[in-house]
Amino acid sequence: MIQAVFKRPAHKQSALNRPFFFDAAHWVQKKALLGLISTVAIFFALPSSAANLAEIYDLSVNNDPQLAAAKAGYLAQREIKSQAKAGLLPRVVVGGAASDNKRRTKLNDQAYNDNSWQVVINQPVFRLDRWFLLQQSKNIEAQAKAQFTAEQQQLIYRVAESYLNILEAQDRYGASIAERDAVQRQLEQVQQRFDVGLVAITDVLESTAAFDTSTVSVIEAEGAQTISFESLLRLTGQSFSQIESLSADFPVEYPEPRDEEAWVNAALQQNFSLIAAREAVNSARKQILIARSGHMPTVDAQAYYAESRSGGGGFFGSATDIRAMELQLNVPIYSGGLAKSQTRQAGYQLEQAQRNFDLTQRTVVENTRSLYSALNTDVARVKARQKGIDSSQSALDATQTGYEVGTRNIVDVLLAQQRLYLAQFQYASARYQYIKDTLRLKEIVGTLSPEDIYALNKYIEGEQGIGKLQPTTR
Repeated sequence: MIQAVFKRPAHKQSALNRPFFFDAAHWVQKKALLGLISTVAIFFALPSSAANLAEIYDLSVNNDPQLAAAKAGYLAQREIKSQAKAGLLPRVVVGGAASDNKRRTKLNDQAYNDNSWQVVINQPVFRLDRWFLLQQSKNIEAQAKAQFTAEQQQLIYRVAESYLNILEAQDRYGASIAERDAVQRQLEQVQQRFDVGLVAITDVLESTAAFDTSTVSVIEAEGAQTISFESLLRLTGQSFSQIESLSADFPVEYPEPRDEEAWVNAALQQNFSLIAAREAVNSARKQILIARSGHMPTVDAQAYYAESRSGGGGFFGSATDIRAMELQLNVPIYSGGLAKSQTRQAGYQLEQAQRNFDLTQRTVVENTRSLYSALNTDVARVKARQKGIDSSQSALDATQTGYEVGTRNIVDVLLAQQRLYLAQFQYASARYQYIKDTLRLKEIVGTLSPEDIYALNKYIEGEQGIGKLQPTTR
């Protein structure tokens, strides 16, 4: 049974068999509306509540400049199909002319008007290059669609990564604050013991040095936490001062199926960068056919009608009507080697596209295997880090007891405290890395979708808010 790595409480979905495709027109309308609703909602809600992951994602869809540029590029490439189709359709041209003439002779002066108009209809009958161009335009459109879908998935990951980086920076700051406070309390206790002669001055100096070091860590973590919020401005065009945190009961599970080859095979079929590269190869093949068509004859059907009226040249002037229908045949004989050169160029471009496809394919396989292995490592790491917190706490308690009875020194206590707070931060960081690797694996496989953001948001929405720090001057 294939299961999603992120699961909603009500149902389960496949992480491998759910490729993410989209309807561009529906997407543009829907996301524009969602972005407007989210903008208005957050505008009124920010003073009193924190933004969650889903709200930030909805805003990013409508405001991220990178995605907007990708959308414009996709829509531009989609026009190539209409342009190629136009090359096979009739072309109608209407023209006309009018002139005011004056003729002066020895006998008299004559003024008259000349008027004419014509309509020409041209219908390609045999244009092999234009037919192949139409077929190529379908590959170009498919390539652009795959690239745009890949950009949509990239946005999902970028939003989640930026959000999780803020949470990680907050946990680092919280751990540094806890360590500094603990060292400060330890320094006060050591100072009291020194004042009554129970410990040497070296213990006081060691505790003071540890406190100064922990203060520096707090300052650095404070600055990093403040800066981490700036990425949301780039994504949404708005500043945020508070977001919601990740729930402690977020599940950490091994990816299903537990079969690396199944993930690799799914990636080879569904990865959108690979799909785009495959379509680029197909497009390059069509380009060779287009270039070779330069040696082929062309046939066009043309219908022509013209009228001309002249007021001069005779007593009553003149009038002429012309109707013509013809079939034009053009056979290329010599073009200076242009067609052969274009064919060779297209062959090199095909080789380039094929090499790029091979590189993309190997990269997808490599990244899929690496991320699958990393995700399994992440699960084991999170469980180990959780146990490490309990072990570090027990070690600190034992070291503190040993210091009180004289079997341990103050350095041992300070190191034990550092290990505890480091273990707490490493546990939180391991959870965030697990989420990032999960999303990256789903992106490589081609199944990453907004539903993954909303499923993850179930473990964020309603949690404790994290406020953006204002660095203090020391």
